[in-house]
Amino acid sequence: MSSSSHFRIVIAALALVWNLYGQKAAAVTVAVGPTTCEPSRAHYATIQAAVSAVPAGSTVVVCPGSYPEQVLITQALTLKGVTDGTGDAAVITVPAGGLVLNASAPVAFGGPVSGQLVVQNSVSVEVSDITVDGAGSGCVTGALRQAGIVVSGAGASDVGTSSIKIDNVTVRNQHGCAEGEGIIADSSFLTIVNNQIHDIDITGIVVGAGTVNIHSNNMQTVSNGVSVNATNNTVITANTVAGAGQAGIIVQDNSAGTTVANNVVLASPAAIGIGLLASATNTMVTGNTVSNCIFGIMLGAVGNNVVQSNNLSQLGSDGVLDEFSLGGNIVTKNIVNEAAFGILTDSTGASDTLTPNTFYNAVVTLDPSPLVMEAVKY
Repeated sequence: MSSSSHFRIVIAALALVWNLYGQKAAAVTVAVGPTTCEPSRAHYATIQAAVSAVPAGSTVVVCPGSYPEQVLITQALTLKGVTDGTGDAAVITVPAGGLVLNASAPVAFGGPVSGQLVVQNSVSVEVSDITVDGAGSGCVTGALRQAGIVVSGAGASDVGTSSIKIDNVTVRNQHGCAEGEGIIADSSFLTIVNNQIHDIDITGIVVGAGTVNIHSNNMQTVSNGVSVNATNNTVITANTVAGAGQAGIIVQDNSAGTTVANNVVLASPAAIGIGLLASATNTMVTGNTVSNCIFGIMLGAVGNNVVQSNNLSQLGSDGVLDEFSLGGNIVTKNIVNEAAFGILTDSTGASDTLTPNTFYNAVVTLDPSPLVMEAVKY
């Protein structure tokens, strides 16, 4: 090779390196909304236009206002609402023509879903200070579920739950064909923290596979607060669920290693405060407060879980219902106040550890009578 040819190759390689560096350095901050808000930024009329235009690693700030669109994020990005004087929040609403299919939740629901804000195929996204309002969404043909936010196939196991973050977001009015969900996380690794989720047809936060840190969220007027399915090492801590129609927190479908700690479930008239169902295993349920449900904690066809130091009160039926046990469950150090049965179990629960616990105002403290109920799945 001549010296001149070698020189040209070196120059081309340096140019490629510089180009890649330039692309990384080209991350920008842009604004969506009126130019009087964030006036120093380049502005876009819609959130999707901004998201589609900026390079990876950029920040899109959304000014107060109503944005009738569906937003799809497929690259590293920060999307956040900002204040502007006395302006209200940035609100993603339903487009005039209605919602369309734009995502998939293969584990949680087995197929297509519709989301107002969708994050997929990215390993670094943060969404904050945005309101997602599904009022008027109607039915979406072919959708198994409709949701305010869908995170699908995002994040990475080697990075953990910190790479995708949904924080300080409000999700509300998800009523599409009685199949509305608040936040769907499917096959993803993320953190869902400090969000307000209310007026949801089915579940505030539903997870299928992956690993999720669900922390300090407030859910009201939902059928279920949190439901995790087939996940590993998901953490559900310090959340509040009020007014759930069916269940506060459900762990099911062979989920393993889940932590459910220090949550408050005020779930009247919910059937279940906290439920471990359908072969959930190695779950730690500790330090939770459950009040005004039918069952404080239900164990249905599960094994090798620990239920300790929970405070369960004003139960319509049982403090703890333990049925169809797979063995090895430890239910101890809990306080049950006001229940027909402190702990009600069937003969399969004989291999579980059910003492000591503390009971007040329980008609029967521990009843190992045969049961005729069937395990429940939500």
